[in-house]
Amino acid sequence: MDLNQAIGLRNQLRTHKVIMAYNGAISDELMLTLADLLKSRMLAQDDPKRSKTIFSVFMEGVQNLIWHGGDDSDTSGMILITQDQGQVTIMCGNRIAQKDTLELRERLSQIVNADKETIRQLYREGMSSSNEHEGPGAGLGLLEIARRSSQPINYAFVDVDKDTVDFILAATI
Repeated sequence: MDLNQAIGLRNQLRTHKVIMAYNGAISDELMLTLADLLKSRMLAQDDPKRSKTIFSVFMEGVQNLIWHGGDDSDTSGMILITQDQGQVTIMCGNRIAQKDTLELRERLSQIVNADKETIRQLYREGMSSSNEHEGPGAGLGLLEIARRSSQPINYAFVDVDKDTVDFILAATI
């Protein structure tokens, strides 16, 4: 990338009201650093309860990247946060195996088409059965994001090649 492209990218980030952007390897240490930056920014300009909600959605999204991301630092994760007209949108993305998308698509469709009360009920059911499941993948993270979002979550699967897709999840608070 040359300097003019960098300037253009910076202008695009400003135009689209991006307050945080990251692409690459995601680690616990990076998550904590970005979380501190986001928390400071949100507390400085938002009410504490809403800041906590934004922070919680951010943490759930980034934890999903850590647990389900690939090992390739160029493709393992993307975090993009925008703030426009009082709304904060958190987008997290990672590259996943094509074969892993069917179950995820079904789960996301169920969540997107559910009302808030149904999402709360699914979350309670998941919590009561979570002790039967070890490690990531119990599905509570997606429900937590949907519970805290002010609008239905949005998502996309973008084919990369025959074996992999980029999965991007967006939540607005």
